[in-house]
Amino acid sequence: MGLRVNDLPHSIVGLMLSAILSDALAFRSPTTTSHDQEVARTLANALEISIDNLADNLFKAKSDISCFSDKELITMDSKKYAVGDTNIRVSVLETTTPDSVLARQAGIIEAIADCVENESDVDDVLFFIVDILKGEATVFTYNDWTKRIISTSFSVSTNANTVTLPGIVSRKRQILPALAG
Repeated sequence: MGLRVNDLPHSIVGLMLSAILSDALAFRSPTTTSHDQEVARTLANALEISIDNLADNLFKAKSDISCFSDKELITMDSKKYAVGDTNIRVSVLETTTPDSVLARQAGIIEAIADCVENESDVDDVLFFIVDILKGEATVFTYNDWTKRIISTSFSVSTNANTVTLPGIVSRKRQILPALAG
C-alpha cells in the first residue's frame, strides 16, 4: 500500500512535508534517508510547491528566536544524557542566523547556570547552535568541564568561549556518539 496523498487534506500534506524537511534539515542532515527524499518529493508534487522555497521559509521562521527567553532556548530542543559520571543536558538550536543566538551568549550562559543549580539531575549543559546553511555547529565552552569534554570528544582546541565544529549538525548521529566515546 503506497502513500495516497490525494486522500489527505492539503493542510496535513503540508504538515507532513514540513516535518520531513525540518527533521532532515532539508536533506542536509546525516539522518536523511532516500525514503525521506522520495516522500518529500511526492508531498511537494501533490501540493505543487517547491521544496527549496518551503524549506527556506521554514528555516527563516525557525530562526526567529526573538520571542523565546534564554531558558527556553536551552530547553526547547534538549535531551538529558549521562556521560561517564556526569548528567548533562544536550541542547541544540537549529538556525540560519547563528549570530542572533551568539549575541545572547551571556544570557544563555546565565540560564545554563540556573538550570544546573535548579535541576537536580543536570550537572552541566552543552549548548550547540547548528548553522543549517553552513552545515556546522558552534558550542559554548564556558567552563573547564565544557572545554574538556568538547576538546576530548571532537579533537579540537578550546581556547575561546565558543568552538565551531564543521560538518556537525546531528545530535543523534554526530554529537552523542562523540560524547559517549
